[in-house]
This record gives sequence, structure tokens and C-alpha cells, in this order.
Amino acid sequence: MFFSEQLISEIIEKNDIVDVISDYMSLKKSGSNYMCLCPFHSEKSPSFSVSSTKQIFNCFGCGVGGNVITFVQKMERLEFIEALKFLADRAGIEVNDTKNEQQLKKLDFYKALYRINQETARFFYSNLNKSKAPMEYLKGRGLNDNTLKSFGLGYSLNEWNSLMNYLRQKGYSQELMQKAGLIAKSEKSSGYYDKFRNRVMFPIIDLKGNVIAFGGRVMDDSKPKYLNSPETPVFNKGNNIYGLNFVKKQQNIENIIIVEGYMDVIALHQYGITNAVASLGTAFTENQAKLLKRFSNEIIIAYDADIAGQSATLKGLAILEKEGCDVKVLTIPSGKDPDEFVRKEGVEAFRERIRKSVSLIEYKIDNAKKDLNIDNIQDRIRFTKEFSSILKDLESNVEIDAYIKKYSNIMRVNEVAIYAELNRLKEKHKNGNNKHNIVNNKDAQEKPKNGELIAEIYLLNICMSDSNKAKNIFNMLNPESFTHSLNKEIAYIIVNKLNEGKSLNAGEIISRLENVEKQNKAARLLSYELPDKELDVLIQSSIDIINKSKITRRIEELTSKMNELFQTGEKDKANEIFNEIKELQRIRK
Repeated sequence: MFFSEQLISEIIEKNDIVDVISDYMSLKKSGSNYMCLCPFHSEKSPSFSVSSTKQIFNCFGCGVGGNVITFVQKMERLEFIEALKFLADRAGIEVNDTKNEQQLKKLDFYKALYRINQETARFFYSNLNKSKAPMEYLKGRGLNDNTLKSFGLGYSLNEWNSLMNYLRQKGYSQELMQKAGLIAKSEKSSGYYDKFRNRVMFPIIDLKGNVIAFGGRVMDDSKPKYLNSPETPVFNKGNNIYGLNFVKKQQNIENIIIVEGYMDVIALHQYGITNAVASLGTAFTENQAKLLKRFSNEIIIAYDADIAGQSATLKGLAILEKEGCDVKVLTIPSGKDPDEFVRKEGVEAFRERIRKSVSLIEYKIDNAKKDLNIDNIQDRIRFTKEFSSILKDLESNVEIDAYIKKYSNIMRVNEVAIYAELNRLKEKHKNGNNKHNIVNNKDAQEKPKNGELIAEIYLLNICMSDSNKAKNIFNMLNPESFTHSLNKEIAYIIVNKLNEGKSLNAGEIISRLENVEKQNKAARLLSYELPDKELDVLIQSSIDIINKSKITRRIEELTSKMNELFQTGEKDKANEIFNEIKELQRIRK
């Protein structure tokens, strides 16, 4: 094993699961646990539970669960060893093992990219403070010194290799600069040049605070207006969101506002709208939708009011809707973007726009009736068909009724006609797939009905809460008494840890299980809430259930054997077994 059990225990102990998961999403206290929307499947109500005392997570919606290591594996898409190294680095634990060099090299390479990007951000920032034109440009856009510093804005000099020379002096290789997307190879010669020149620079920062890429904007009308870093091992445009590193620090976020550009985000934050982010381009992706949903279920899109902005809004709506988000649209007067609007109209005017943001359904309906002439019969027919197509996916009859009443009057179309068209479409699509693709896994939340299995689960959960009571349990019960294979495996792990004099921790126990499926199931069963009973009483009643079930199975075996002996004429042996059965029945009472 690459990491010793002792080292794995230390890594788990020094990486509190609540702290680690809080780096990725907003947790809310719920009783003794923390809850949030699950990052691994689409849902509207939080079912992702994190236990600080047990150091495990479990989603009652999709069934995924585990400890801090398995969480990092899934979120960062790392192998087990890589996740351990990741968490060891996070906790400042030195790992000297030289095995798995390929995995360690990969992590070291990532860290080198983070370091060179950080150094580059410092270089750009220092340039800004020494350059008149870019500073005047940013101040002219209404940004103050605190904002410039908070977002780490900078300037790339109007020179071919100023950054390359600076990084060389700092000891970075040309190869690493190229892999970080900071320099590019010349088509006319064998040399290299700085990718960003004479641009205002925007560092792109991930949720862990690493600088992963840059965006650069010209200060005049030259093209391209914006230039972003190419994709690198640490930067994928479709997997990151600009400004989310600021949003994640906030507590109890009501909603997140998506805008198009860096300047829109920065201007809104300066004016106190600190829940604004940008999608790093108009092509909004499914991964970005999943990322946003970790922090808030209500997403407001505030793209520019031009045709391109409206087209991007519709695409973004479809992706967010598929993830099960509560989507709204904030409209801005034609010709203005959020940055310009908030500077000219003020923050209260923008907040009023937020309050007046419309639901996804209303936005689609408004687009359907845009430019239609209600005096034209063909336009009314066209609207009725499009309107019905929009409503067909709504599940709430109350919502459907409200929209039909409102828009039938506006468009002068009879309610009965709209219902008829809607029913026709629903009949046509009733066998279609659920477009949200949301897993409805009620079984994951139901407690097992088998009394013996419930008793085993109670005992294992009691062991997690009190090591002394765990010792008492296994003084009275042998792990072999557990009938469910996973419960038995966990029971043996507990006994081994008790024999070694070690404390019990659900997160550590899960790490001893050999595959993800077992870890998910273990996290689920170790997340059960104990009934409101005195623990000693619950222990005794659970052990009684297990022992009685064991006796019942023995009685069934002996009864079957006794019947066989009677049938073969061996009555004396059959009577002996009958007496044994009677004794077991007496004990069972």
C-alpha cells in the first residue's frame, strides 16, 4: 500500500470533512449535520448530508457517499493516491514515499503551473501600478484601488518578451511557460513571444484560490477585444466560472447572477452586488451549471441586451433548466451591459431589475409573443402553439392555469383552445424521456424494513458515537453474528481498531473498504439517525433482535432436518432434534 494506514488516518484527521467540502460549496447547518444541494446529481431540495462527528457525507437522493478522501476523488477527478497526496498537501503533511512516481509527478506539475501563474499575476499587477494608460483606462471605467487589488487586475506590457524574460529570471523554464499558455511559438522563427501584450489583465482564479489562467482586454477598438488563456492541464474554460471564488465565501446566498464579461462582474461587486459571476464566454456549459448549483439553486442570467446576448441567454437557460435550477432572467435596456447600467443608473436601479427578473417560463413566453400582432389571426395561432409547447413541461396544474388565464387575455385566445392544444402535445409526448433527467430515488431515503438489518445498523452507528459502548457491544456480540456482508465487514474493521487501541471514525472505516460501491453503501448506513432512546437500552434491544433472529434461523434449519429424518423413518434422531428445537424456542422467548 502506497500510504500506510497510520498516514491515511492522519490525513483524514487533519482534513475536517466540513472544512474541505466548504471549499467547494455552501453548507447550511441542519440539526447535528450540514446540508446542501448534491454536486453529483440534479436536485432542487438539498439531500446531501455532511456529518462533522462521523466525518462522512451521504446523499439521500442519488446514494453517493463516503469520507473526505472519496469526496476529493469525485470532485477533483483524482485517483485514490492522488487524492491522498492532495489532502496531505492541504494539511501540510509531508509525504516522503517515492512510489507511484507518475502520479506524484502529475501533482507536482500542477503545482508548478499554479506557481508560474501566481508569479505572472504579480508581474502584471506591478506593471499596472507603473503604467499610466491602463490605470487611467480602469479608473475611467469607474474602478477604485480596492477593487483593482481585490481582483488582482494588471497590465501586460506592450513588448514581445517582457514576461518571458521576467519568468526566466525567476527560474521558470520556457517549456513550463508554454504549457501554462503564457508564451506562444513564432510562426516566422523558432523563437517565442508573450501571448498577452498591451492588455488590461484579469487573473482567473479557481475555488481553491489558485490562479489558473488569464483574460486580457484591449484598451482601444482593436481586435480581438478579449484574449483568454488557451486550455491547459489546470484550466478548462467550460469547467470554471469567473468570480465564483468570491461568491463561495458568502453565507446564505439567495441567488447567483451570471453576466457576460469580466468588467460586468467587477463593476457589480464594487457596487455591492457580490453574487455576480461570468461564464468565461457566451457558450455556457453543463459543467458550469453543475458548478453554480453547488452554491445556489436560483440562477439569474443578465446577459447583454443585444441579439448575441439574447441568443446566449436562451442557450444558458436550457442548460441550467436541465440541471434543475430555478432560472430567472434579468433584462437590461437595449444597448447597455450590466457594467454600464450600474454605473449610469446606480445600484438601486440594478437591484430593482433583480427584483423584476422573470422566471424561465415567462421569459420564453415573452420571447414567443415578441413582434407578434394580436390583430393577426395567424400570429395568434402561432403564439398558441408555441405557448402550449412551453407549458407542456410544467408539472404544476396551478402554474399552468395561472399562465393560461394571463396570456389568453393578452393574446385574445380562448382558454379552452389553449387547453386542447396543450393536451394534444402532452398526449404526443407522454412517453418521452424526462428532460430534466433527475433521478427519483425514493428507496435511497427509506429505512430498511428488516428488523435484524435495522438492529445491525443501529449498533454500528452507536459504535461511531462512543468507543466504550462499541467495546461493550462486541463483548456481547461477535462480528460473525452480523448477517449482512457489508455490516459484517465493517464490524470486523471496528473490532480490529478496538484491539489496536485506536479511536473509531466513520471516515477512516470507509477508507478501509475496497471499492466505491461499498463506500457509498457504508456512508449511507453510517448516516442513519438513531431513535430517541437511551443508548444502553437500544444496544440491548438490538442485540436481542440479532440473537433471536440467529436462533430462528437455527430452528428453521433443524425443523427441515427433523422432517427429513421422520420421512426416512429415523424417529429417534428426529425426536432428539425436536427436543433441541423446543429448547431453542424456550431461549428465544
